[in-house]
Order: sequence, then C-alpha cells, then structure tokens
Amino acid sequence: MPQYKLIYFNSKGFAELPRLLFAYADVEYEDFRFANREEFLEKFKPNMPTGRVPVLEIDGKLYPDSGAIFRYLAREFKLYGKDNVEALQIDGVVETMNDIMQVLKKIFYENDEAKKAELQKKAAAEELPAVLTLLEKLAGGDVFVGDSITAADIAFFRTMEVVLSIVTGLTLDSYPKLKSINDKVAKEPKIAAWLAKRPDTPN
Repeated sequence: MPQYKLIYFNSKGFAELPRLLFAYADVEYEDFRFANREEFLEKFKPNMPTGRVPVLEIDGKLYPDSGAIFRYLAREFKLYGKDNVEALQIDGVVETMNDIMQVLKKIFYENDEAKKAELQKKAAAEELPAVLTLLEKLAGGDVFVGDSITAADIAFFRTMEVVLSIVTGLTLDSYPKLKSINDKVAKEPKIAAWLAKRPDTPN
C-alpha cells in the first residue's frame, strides 16, 4: 500500500472530498494541515508543484490538483464504477455537480452583503433547483450509479455540505432520490465516524 499524505489548510475546502474517500475506503493517510496561511506562503508554497493546494503526496512524490486527486483516489479505492460505462456515468454526475459549485463561487466571493443576499436568494429559488432536478434524473435510486456507493455519491454528499452552509432555505425534500443518496452516505459507518471526529473547521 502506498504511503499517502494529503496536504492542505486547516479547513474542509477542496481537501474534504479526498478525506471522505479515505474514510470510506478505510485507508490510512497523513492529514497534514498548515498552521495558517502565512506558514503555507512562507514555507510550503514554493515547493508545491503548481503553488496551490491540495496536494497529494504518494511515497514522497507530490501530485497536484483537487480534481486529479479525487479521480485518482476514486479509481484506486474501486469507487469509480465496475466498468467504463459506469465511470462515464459517474463523470456525468460529477460534471453536473460542477454547475452547483459555479453558483456557490459567485456567492462566496461577493463582498457586498446586499448583493450576496440577492445571489443566495436566486440560488435557492432558481439556480440550484435547476441543477438538483437534473441530478434527480441521473440518480438510480439510493445511489447514482450501480448498486453501491461510488465516488459520485460521496461527491454529492460533500457538495451538499457546502451548499447548505452557504444557501439558506434550500432542502432536498423535493428530490427523494437525492435525499436518499445524501442520507445513505451520511449514515455509512466509516463516513459517520469521520464526520464525528473530524476537526471543527470552516467549510
């Protein structure tokens, strides 16, 4: 088994999805977190492959980018479908979820509180329901693809964690399959154990 070290800030951010994959697969890794942003900038940024994090260290070698790390771990942990067709379906779900993240980015980076409130209202009433409706159609039941949890389900759970921390007035009650997927992942024992013990940090 390779020696893994996940390098990121002391927050959930773009490293939390890999952490959830490690938890579900029950694979040991070092969860390395910078003490603060200054430590990252002064001591670590120059040595990062692209100057950004997260970075996954595998047997001493550094590999960048959250998307690449997600796909690598999903494949390594056999969470990327039973064949290429299921992998294609998983990719389709994940790419659709990227539309959600684009909506959230607009809200997150808006500094004007009045404008932020308007963006949140529009997201809850229009933009996010449109994407969730598409995802509900892609869902197979209590999982997106196949008959067991895959990377798509875990990625959806993580996406909804972020959504519900930023956008008020949005629930999954109108999307029964998505709610079932979200609940299934949350109640999975290894995921639940990680959620209970993980550091209380910003999303």
